[in-house]
Amino acid sequence: MTRTITLRLSESAYDTVKRYAESDQQSMNSWIEGLLAAEEMRRRCQAHDRWLREHPDAVEFAEAWADQNLDELARR
Repeated sequence: MTRTITLRLSESAYDTVKRYAESDQQSMNSWIEGLLAAEEMRRRCQAHDRWLREHPDAVEFAEAWADQNLDELARR
């Protein structure tokens, strides 16, 4: 689903976004979408890291499973 958001920027913030978008040869909307996507990914990675730290048994199991798969591939 597509969402529409409206950003209210000061003149200096608008000029800064415009300058960055132009230097990346993108529209301002595309540049902001990329920035928001990167922030969303950063937050998801942070949450994933937090989950991994809270569930060391799951991490240990996953590492053992991955090692087993790599050993199996090496035998082929």
